[in-house]
Amino acid sequence: MAMDVHVRDLRYFVAVAEELHFTRAAERLYVSQPALSKQVRALERHLGVELFRRDPQGVTVTEAGAALLPHARRVLDAWSDGTAALEAARAAARSTLVVGMSTSPGRGGLLPAIRSRFTAAHPDTVLRLRQVSWEDPTAGLADGDADIAFVWLPLPDAERYGWTVVAEEPRLVALPQS
Repeated sequence: MAMDVHVRDLRYFVAVAEELHFTRAAERLYVSQPALSKQVRALERHLGVELFRRDPQGVTVTEAGAALLPHARRVLDAWSDGTAALEAARAAARSTLVVGMSTSPGRGGLLPAIRSRFTAAHPDTVLRLRQVSWEDPTAGLADGDADIAFVWLPLPDAERYGWTVVAEEPRLVALPQS
């Protein structure tokens, strides 16, 4: 059996097998009846077997068609499950905001305040905090591991990024008296 049968071909085959009528199957699939007939004949040629008997009394499934039908249904069910899982993954990716940081930003509850305001404004979005080592001054922005980040300015390649200052802290140096 050739391996380049398309999901569409199996969908067409199953619809005709369930309806036992090309016109009703075409209506169910929202395609024209001639296009459906042409695709099913192409599938039969491709597989080298007749899947349906067509006669004036109607359409019947051949022995080969009956043998293929449960497998075609399983493939379509698996494909449907796969596309649903993919859509769920896409939705999760769309609704997750990865926040990179080398250290917790600011003192006095800055991060919890920003987080609570953001989640109130975007309740369907999940915030994922990602701790990044000090070796990456962009806190994951440069390599795409973070969507947004708390960083210390200035940044390398600063023109690549837009920023808003949310807090300022003095930098101090401790030295021995000598």
